[in-house]
Amino acid sequence: MEKEWKNLEKKYLKDGVPMKVYHAALDTMEVNYLSVNALDTTSHLTFIFIHGAPGSANDFGKFLKNDSIRHLGSVLSVERLGYGSEKGHEIDDISLHAKSIHAVMDDWDKIKGKSQSYILVGHSYGGPIAAYASIGEEKRVNHIALLAPAMSAELEPMKWYSRWAQSKVIYSILPSSFKVATDEKAHHAAALKIIENDWSQIEVPTTIVHGKKDGLVPFANMEFVEEKWKAPLETQVLEKKGHIFPFTDPEIVVDLLIQLGNRTEL
Repeated sequence: MEKEWKNLEKKYLKDGVPMKVYHAALDTMEVNYLSVNALDTTSHLTFIFIHGAPGSANDFGKFLKNDSIRHLGSVLSVERLGYGSEKGHEIDDISLHAKSIHAVMDDWDKIKGKSQSYILVGHSYGGPIAAYASIGEEKRVNHIALLAPAMSAELEPMKWYSRWAQSKVIYSILPSSFKVATDEKAHHAAALKIIENDWSQIEVPTTIVHGKKDGLVPFANMEFVEEKWKAPLETQVLEKKGHIFPFTDPEIVVDLLIQLGNRTEL
């Protein structure tokens, strides 16, 4: 893996972006994350991206390379547990995933030599992790951005192809990341149910963005968040967008993060 990380760093450097891969310790586990420093060396704002299922930290490469975001703060993207971190082992405990984000924040604070103010950005299955990671972290998590997040256990669909992928014959030939993803999809509703009563503990201001044409994570998750959140909440409805709008229409996310970054008090 270390050779793969070095090759990825070289690819970013070819695009003029000095990206560095770091490895945060979480008990006996390791959490890998991509990092790009802020262009403004006086900034201590950091954006952290958390991917869905399947996914990887490099999915958010457009944002790590975006100068408009980097003028405001540093940008990190985490390889979630089960994917690039502790690869091949599905972990359905959302609170443990949240601890992995805390480990990344702790590690990054040490690297930067000063405490950072964080904006957590979670897409799809990364949404509940971003939200849960904010609990008890109000002093350093400034805002949560939920992009098409899968938040409700009752709304968690088990598509026909997920059941198909769980069959022994098909499962045996799936790549590692897809095995983890299909396991995660099978267990995600139960994992969400365990923490459902904890959402009321969130105090960090939150923005949720969801497309009405989302065929993977039901748009009704926005109503679920509106019902459960006691923290300040802003919503952005995308009338004609689907689940992967952060990648098909990255300017939506860039504009949001610029707004959030500009209003952050450091």
